[in-house]
Amino acid sequence: MIRLCVLSNATSGNNRKGLERLTARLAAYPQVTHHVTRSPQEARALIPALRAEAPDVVVINGGDGTIAATLGLMLDHWEAGALPLVMLLPGGTANMTAGDIGLASSPRRALDRLCAWLDAGAPLAGGAISSRHIMRVEGAADGAVRHGMFLGTGAIMQATHFAHAKVHSRGLSGELSLGLILIRALWGLIRQDPRFYQPTHVRLVLHGAGRAMARDEAPMLILVASTLDRLFLGMRPFWAQDSGRIGLTAIRGGATRFGRTIPSVLRGRPNRNATPGNGYESFRADRIEMFLDGEINLDGELFVTAGGENPLIVSAEGPIRFLRPPR
Repeated sequence: MIRLCVLSNATSGNNRKGLERLTARLAAYPQVTHHVTRSPQEARALIPALRAEAPDVVVINGGDGTIAATLGLMLDHWEAGALPLVMLLPGGTANMTAGDIGLASSPRRALDRLCAWLDAGAPLAGGAISSRHIMRVEGAADGAVRHGMFLGTGAIMQATHFAHAKVHSRGLSGELSLGLILIRALWGLIRQDPRFYQPTHVRLVLHGAGRAMARDEAPMLILVASTLDRLFLGMRPFWAQDSGRIGLTAIRGGATRFGRTIPSVLRGRPNRNATPGNGYESFRADRIEMFLDGEINLDGELFVTAGGENPLIVSAEGPIRFLRPPR
């Protein structure tokens, strides 16, 4: 019998109303240990004890930020070759990470799939195992080291503030809410509405394949980096063919024919207008240095960069193996 631990963040969006149902269903499985935390401090204190339990599978039930923080703690406490398999339940508000490598986009369907797998004896064979790296982010104004799987600035920040004020505050969550935010943000950018059209000046140094490549400071309308294969609504906005573990796409302020080009960029199949000369670039790297003053969105957490000549350093750690049992 495999050893399985479930970690739930009680304060994550969907868990505020669904945690009791999940707790009740998991109580039927003696091989499952369920830990509930309510703060980052509780999560950090739990990890050493969790490591001592030596689980075969760790199930993380929370939002994007909870998943990233937990994975970062696991990398800190487990040896690289001894990391357990990970499953993801969409317990948060946006759940972009779980949408890529989780059990399902719906909390109820994900729980049903987990329980069906447990009822079948929790076989480790036969499921799909996907590997993903996680970004280690250094250079925040508060000096803290963070982990994440999606990072953005520029119009991403304006869209984030709109989401908090107009969408998530009304109880909307999941890919529906992200779709509404995307539509409103793109409409604002196409119209160059100053509430959304606020480029951030960024200088980049990208490291990968044994070489470094620099990009002069430029006003970035959109800057996104991720180790996920799929963002929400199936978006795959990274088309570079290099071997780096982090995808990064940059769209400069003043990019030409934005309205006609952005749909192809979001699909990862840029049309002929999406060229560096027209303001569109995509890269893959193992380490990225970003020189900027401003806010960053890292898996839903907002923080301020140290700025000046202090770069925000984004590097890849892992990989971590994620298990999805057969449907």
